[in-house]
Amino acid sequence: MSAEATIDLREAASYQYWADDIVRYADLDRLNHVNNVAFATYCETGRVDFLENLWPGCTEGSGTGWVIAEFKLKYLAAAYYPNQVRIGCKVLHIGNSSVILGQGLFINDSCFATAESVLVWADTRKEKSLVMEDALKLKLREFS
Repeated sequence: MSAEATIDLREAASYQYWADDIVRYADLDRLNHVNNVAFATYCETGRVDFLENLWPGCTEGSGTGWVIAEFKLKYLAAAYYPNQVRIGCKVLHIGNSSVILGQGLFINDSCFATAESVLVWADTRKEKSLVMEDALKLKLREFS
């Protein structure tokens, strides 16, 4: 699944699309580090923001839209409260019914995690993958 050999997801310059989140006090573990579940939540924030801006309504979970098939997260550094999180999003691969999305999580221009997600375009009622429309593929290519 990895496309990191050609694109360094740790580099802010790799991204054209950005979303924002915050480190919440509730995100901390017993050592006052951001816990691993919060890392995945920041990725979700960026992923949903990106996909909804690209194709409104595609993540609502009824009808046709995206479902996540695989999620891989690399922890690079600890993150702390309070802070602002910048989430970079980049399309790494476009298939017939799926896309691989790369992400980087940044605090103060320093990357503390990267992620890759395989997203499948599907009929969510029938739980069956669908071929993506050409118009959707064109929009995705703008961020690859």
